[in-house]
Amino acid sequence: MPTPILFDAVIFDLDGTLAATGGFWVAAARAGARRAFEELGLAREIPGAEAWLSMVGFPLTVGFARVFPDLDAAQRALVMARCVEEEERAVRGGQAALMPGARDVLVELRKRGLKLGIASNCAEGYLRRMQEELGLGELVDAARCLDSPRVHTKSDMVRDLLETFGTRSAVMVGDRSPDSEAAHANGMPHVHLAQGLATKDEAIEFEAQIDDLPALVPLLERRARWIESLLVRARVLDATARRLACRTLGITGRSAAGKSLFARDVRRLLIARGIPCAVVDFDDFLRAPTLEGDGAVLEHVQAAFDLDGLIDNVIQPHRRGEPVATKSGAATGDGLLVVQGLFLMHPRLRAALERVIVLEADEGLLLRRLAAREADPERLMRVRRTYLPFQRAFDDAFPPAARADLVAPASNALGEAPAG
Repeated sequence: MPTPILFDAVIFDLDGTLAATGGFWVAAARAGARRAFEELGLAREIPGAEAWLSMVGFPLTVGFARVFPDLDAAQRALVMARCVEEEERAVRGGQAALMPGARDVLVELRKRGLKLGIASNCAEGYLRRMQEELGLGELVDAARCLDSPRVHTKSDMVRDLLETFGTRSAVMVGDRSPDSEAAHANGMPHVHLAQGLATKDEAIEFEAQIDDLPALVPLLERRARWIESLLVRARVLDATARRLACRTLGITGRSAAGKSLFARDVRRLLIARGIPCAVVDFDDFLRAPTLEGDGAVLEHVQAAFDLDGLIDNVIQPHRRGEPVATKSGAATGDGLLVVQGLFLMHPRLRAALERVIVLEADEGLLLRRLAAREADPERLMRVRRTYLPFQRAFDDAFPPAARADLVAPASNALGEAPAG
């Protein structure tokens, strides 16, 4: 059975990732600089290929300031204008080309149902011409650049694309540090394309690296293989027949550990395998957020959530094979019921759930993810000052390692690479 891709979208950088920019930019830029130097009456050496390629992936004004720090603003503007003119001539002349394997990868991802986006530190005219020349318009759902509305940085582009696609289940693919920064500013994994244009000393943080674009599809399948392996290790699935070994599963961990997407993807994976699965959000049973104060953590959780409603009306009936009603709709008594949320190590809940998987990630990463998805600074501060300390206190009282069937590292949304 083919391995599904569980992500909703992939956002690509353009130059050096989808487009083989180095094939035309260096010659065009050198020609443009030569023209500009003649107009300015400057007798100086034309920069080499390394200098021109160092600009790709960054806003051009930034790149030209780095390469020509001795020129004044007007001189740099003229050099940049002439280089852009030559670049446009090269693109219109058919010199632009896709990176090896790029078209096949885009076609395959669209066939798999993923939304595809482009985020590029370029101008609107260049983005439009490149899409036309490379035939990307028919493959890419949306594209953003520095001229797009509400955009000042590549992070803004990625944020806007995520809103357009209506998901946070996405991956960023790029070759330079702005791509990594944009991905992590939005709480997404970054896949670094090693054959791109990054310099040797460029610091790029990534969750995975691929040598070429054809390696992307199997990499995106890794999350499904990772989740399935965790279900086997937690004795949710039978290791040989891939049949259910239990009827109820809890997915828990601290805020921003990835619980909701993990639970959603468990459901997608099992349904793809022909196994019925329903997901229940513990927050649907929230009565009132009463996590502040000096009382015991157990009392706070019991006051904040309707434990009886969840256990008596959902978990236990499902374990008996009876249909249950959830906020997202009715669920049959067949298959697996997944409950996801905080505090599932509460003794009553833990006793009701046959299996529990805890997702664990470094608190610094959790804070970065929270900042990426939380637009209200006051709410983010409240989470940092109140909710996370409360979650730490809860974990101290009910240690996950001692009570869970499995504690899984969840710092990488792509999933852990297979051993060996």
